[in-house]
Amino acid sequence: MRTEEIYNIVLNNIPVGFSAVDKEGIIVDFNHAAEKITGYSKEEVMGKSHIEILHGTSDRDACPLFKYTLLRQREVIAAEVAIKRKDGALITLAVTTAPFLDSEGTLTGGVELFSDITEIKRMEREKKNILSMFAHDMKNPVTTVGGFLSRLLSSKAGPLTEKQQSYLATMQDELDKLSSLLTNFLEFARFEAKEYKPVYGPFHIESDVHKNIEVARVEADEKKIKIRFELPEDLLPVFNADATMINRVIRNLLDNAIKYTKHRGTITVRLSKQENFILVQISDTGIGILEEHIPYIFDAFYRVGRESTGSGLGLAISKAIIEAHGGRIWAESVYGQGSTFSFTLPVS
Repeated sequence: MRTEEIYNIVLNNIPVGFSAVDKEGIIVDFNHAAEKITGYSKEEVMGKSHIEILHGTSDRDACPLFKYTLLRQREVIAAEVAIKRKDGALITLAVTTAPFLDSEGTLTGGVELFSDITEIKRMEREKKNILSMFAHDMKNPVTTVGGFLSRLLSSKAGPLTEKQQSYLATMQDELDKLSSLLTNFLEFARFEAKEYKPVYGPFHIESDVHKNIEVARVEADEKKIKIRFELPEDLLPVFNADATMINRVIRNLLDNAIKYTKHRGTITVRLSKQENFILVQISDTGIGILEEHIPYIFDAFYRVGRESTGSGLGLAISKAIIEAHGGRIWAESVYGQGSTFSFTLPVS
């Protein structure tokens, strides 16, 4: 079987769209899956501009094939892009592109593989919207019930027996946990929807970390846990960041370190300057995390074990905050010996 025959068999039987263009972006090949996805026949698109017929524009930045592959000779994997079908319907594609280079390394064109993920994205949006609406609608009655419980506990509705006070106090504790879970979920949903953006201002990280450590010492002292604060010899620069957001990350990591460190353990907080970013590390001598869990601990609602408590959103929110600042967050751990959570923040 000739190479050309094999090429045509594979091309017309793969379950993803395929479009090949020359270095000017003119379509030179188009498979059956591409016809089905876009609504255009091969005869209709051959010899025409890929960007104009599929994207309906001459703006090259609107198309990953042009923006990265033809202009920069770079590969792109699973980029999301919207196109208009022949019938006018807007659809979302997951696109992978690669340049065609001749034996001398000269660009001769590019290839694009794509699949229709419109329905997947719609279901994701609906799922997020339903969960957000559910959490939001629950928040009001939880707040109302909490208010009435507080009135009962303060004896404003009449005297209570000791047992009644104990029951009501337990109910309020559980209601507070539910309220915290709903608040975390609503905040995480806003981060997912990109509704939360950092409000930048001068941020003195040494001072803020020190304040968070002093607050955390109250809980740490109850378990006789020592907290050490290690600083570089040179003063760290004041840089722009959203202080409220970053402080939330620091507090969350400190709270987790205290929670999973046994009595008389040690927590070490380190700050250092690394080229154009600040590195923050929080290490503990706690129970550690099994290696199999490390890749997933920043996923929303992921819990390491059944004994884990909380919403499962703290680390996911922390990751969203750090990435919104252009930084990176990760974890390292040796099971039974302790963990280190680190994140970076750009100082520019």
